[in-house]
Amino acid sequence: MKSLQLVPLFLLIFSQSLLAQQSIGGQVVDADSGEPLLGAHVYLMNNWRKGVITDLEGNFSLDLTEADWSDSLIISYVGFEELIIQIKESNLIRLNPIQAVGEVVTVTAKPLIAEEFKYMDIQKMDIYTNPAAKADPILAVNSLPSSTTTDESANISLRGSSPIETGVFFNNVPIYDAVRYSQLNGIGTFSIFNTDIIKNVTVFPGNPPLEFGNATSGVISMQTDDGILKESTNSMILSLASIGFSRQQKINEKNSLKLFTNWQPSGAIKGLNPEALEDIRSFSSNDIGVYWYGGDNGYSWKVLAYGLTEGYQFNFSHPSFMGTFDQKKTRTFLIGTLDKNIGSGVLTFSKGMSYSDGDFSYSNVAFNTQKKDLFLGLNYQLTQERFSLKTGANYDMREAAVAGNFHALGYALGTDHPTFELTESVTIEVPELFGYFKYFLSDQLTVGTGARANLPTDGIDSYLSRQVNLSYNQNKWSVILGTGVYNKNGLLENTGEPFFSETTQTSLDLKRTIKNFTMAVSLFDKRGNINAIDYMAQGSEIFIDYRLNPNLRSSLSLTLLDASSNQTGYLYDLSYFFRGDVSWNPAPLWTVETIWVARQGTLFSDVTSTRFDAELNVYEPFFDQEGRRLPYYLNVGMSINKVIQLSDEFGFIAFASINNVLNRKNLRTYDYNFDYTAFEPSVFSLRTVYMGVVVSF
Repeated sequence: MKSLQLVPLFLLIFSQSLLAQQSIGGQVVDADSGEPLLGAHVYLMNNWRKGVITDLEGNFSLDLTEADWSDSLIISYVGFEELIIQIKESNLIRLNPIQAVGEVVTVTAKPLIAEEFKYMDIQKMDIYTNPAAKADPILAVNSLPSSTTTDESANISLRGSSPIETGVFFNNVPIYDAVRYSQLNGIGTFSIFNTDIIKNVTVFPGNPPLEFGNATSGVISMQTDDGILKESTNSMILSLASIGFSRQQKINEKNSLKLFTNWQPSGAIKGLNPEALEDIRSFSSNDIGVYWYGGDNGYSWKVLAYGLTEGYQFNFSHPSFMGTFDQKKTRTFLIGTLDKNIGSGVLTFSKGMSYSDGDFSYSNVAFNTQKKDLFLGLNYQLTQERFSLKTGANYDMREAAVAGNFHALGYALGTDHPTFELTESVTIEVPELFGYFKYFLSDQLTVGTGARANLPTDGIDSYLSRQVNLSYNQNKWSVILGTGVYNKNGLLENTGEPFFSETTQTSLDLKRTIKNFTMAVSLFDKRGNINAIDYMAQGSEIFIDYRLNPNLRSSLSLTLLDASSNQTGYLYDLSYFFRGDVSWNPAPLWTVETIWVARQGTLFSDVTSTRFDAELNVYEPFFDQEGRRLPYYLNVGMSINKVIQLSDEFGFIAFASINNVLNRKNLRTYDYNFDYTAFEPSVFSLRTVYMGVVVSF
């Protein structure tokens, strides 16, 4: 395999201790009890990729470069107040539990049981400062080497797998139809999630931990803020395509409330970027959300109620029809979790409900889709000195209904072409039982194993997902090895058609810090099928992060991919992805960053012949089954932001970004004329300017 040919070189790099390093060490403890905190996060403020997790005794050791010593440490742990300290040679770090006046709120911290086997954590500040993320927690994942997304959307592909195999979880509740189609940047899309309430995003690009269900490729797990507010604050965003307001309300010493709303109009951004957005006629999005969280008497809770309406009109082009595609959608979500301390563990009840109603029309067709999702989960996580155990049951129900008329022939989409009526609904139910066991063989070595089985229902046979993980963490080294078999039942978001997927995969992730470099190498192998369509994805990922000085940092990643399928024109049949970024702080509270991504072009199937349908006055095309390669994709973006703090209560962040600085016409596909004798390129987003300000008061 071509991606394995470079392995000896990588292993040689990893085996060399080229330059001396300076280390800091310390212990993280509960400020009240003095008990050590296992699994606390310790990382650099200006380089979140450089960090460690505390061991059984709460101890940590972190290698630093000379430039790093001017940075600060962030220490965080679920259920405790986050702490920022100056770097010293040794530290005894005391974290304060979240408390209530007159009565201590004692809720056992409950990190993911598979915490030691994650690929990477993305913190809230990284989402805001990464220009590729556009302040979106899902788009932030696209910056990772493990992302193999071939378009500019929030439908994330991980390591050569289809986005429908990626599990997206919000406080451990699965979220479906999580993409907002109010497109601001060419064809790019956004997720529905508001970053203001997100604490961090944990990514498992392969071998998804079986504490999560219904995911076969990878998992994106978002956790929300849990620190009780010390005082009430407000924030407002004013930008070319967003006007939003957020209120963070301190209710009392035991719970807090966050309210947010946002309106996304299209006029200003279209006016400033007429060429880049010429195919978008208009878009509009309105949302409102309430997030309530807190704790009392051994309980803790998180509840989110969220509603979204959106409309989107764009120019639709087909050899048989050119006109406007109009879509409108309304969605509501109610997501809640309740934790209760029981003995040495935590009992958790989770519930998620969502509803979607969409109307779509173009040419002479119009149809409506409705989707309903219900998730119920009950699990217990026991944490002991040498082991952790999590077991429970989930019920995942999805229902989709469609009603309207559709074109009878895929090549005849004109206003006078035949249509047929369709009224159809489908429901799938997936009840599952699972267990996950983790044992600390030593302070550095952890092994985990899990299984998840479904209870057969109508149309769904029994299956068993299983996995084994091994993690080694010791100062300069981090090694994660995983293998398993995974299953998923779901509905395709665009059609409502049921699907079943199964994958067998093995992955190896290595990470090491050498002086002012952080290096990571991953190797992976996947074999799977989706509704009997087989695919294979093998590859390697190489990531290097280099801090030249306290004000200048750069990173570079390369993904080598060998993916194929028995389906013609497999979208992830690509050889390489390059990603890079350079971040510069020219002055205090100024950040200038440039990012770029380059990948091999996707396959495109040419029309080899046509048949004229005289009755309909339209041509039926026949395509080349082999396909040809489109030119390579390259996108360079730049951003600049400035933090201005006028007082303790009032400050703002001004930002501006340019996507596709080079205005490169990256080919997406070709659009044919009426008789397929000529075609013109259809491209991804052209140069797009975006700017705004976030005000806190």
